[in-house]
Amino acid sequence: MLHQAHTLYLHQGEIARRQGKTVFLRQGLPASAMRVDNLWLSYRITMLDLSDKHLNRILKEQARWRALGNQVKGIQIDFDARSYQLARYVKFLQTLRQRLPADTQLSVTGLLDWAKTGDVGTLNRLGGVIDELVVQTYQGRSTVTRYAEYLPALMKLQIPFRLGLVQHGQWDERWQRRLAASAYYRGNVVFLVNPPPNPFCRHAS
Repeated sequence: MLHQAHTLYLHQGEIARRQGKTVFLRQGLPASAMRVDNLWLSYRITMLDLSDKHLNRILKEQARWRALGNQVKGIQIDFDARSYQLARYVKFLQTLRQRLPADTQLSVTGLLDWAKTGDVGTLNRLGGVIDELVVQTYQGRSTVTRYAEYLPALMKLQIPFRLGLVQHGQWDERWQRRLAASAYYRGNVVFLVNPPPNPFCRHAS
């Protein structure tokens, strides 16, 4: 499946608290030439605080990937904000967007229940802030139970979004046709869980 991908999301690290300090944990493949049309560098964060030090490190990594000839679209932020945290998370992303260079696009992952139990109006405030929202239909390596109950709410989104699917998970292709009726639907992203060449990557379809 990896060799068929046109777009890849590569996990590159995590910014987390360790012993009272915020640290950058380097993970994933080192910078190398990838034969894909579009590349996103994905970073997991565990708090809504991104220092200039850590942001500059992310941007330097992006520059290294680009220097090797890769078409890096930008960065992806992976943060599990609960529905009640959405307003604060939106504010964080608005601030982050202002700090990013104009040539760096911004993608974020989202929890499946955001559109159903959260405030869709709050999410739609991200229009012009993020370039896409990838709504995950899985936890770990398994599809969320009764995931289809959450999907109708996605039709209310007015920001570009994709669905995150897990490889070998469940998916009803009829929903792909229904979501295609939304002008904001951009297709699917499959989280790859197979062994090497790299278990920490995703591709878009």
